[in-house]
Amino acid sequence: MRRVAGVAATLAVSNLDTAVEEAEAGGAEIVMPIQPTPNGRRAVLRHPHDGVFEYVGP
Repeated sequence: MRRVAGVAATLAVSNLDTAVEEAEAGGAEIVMPIQPTPNGRRAVLRHPHDGVFEYVGP
């Protein structure tokens, strides 16, 4: 699993696909697309204000 520098917070979501789609619709940029992990799946997005967030969920 690759680490991404500058991640401000990890957000646990109930539906990762929907969360990523909604963040993108709001202007977020995918830094790391959804990937499987030993504990579920994750993605990293940069929001329009430059905050970088890791999203984790099923």
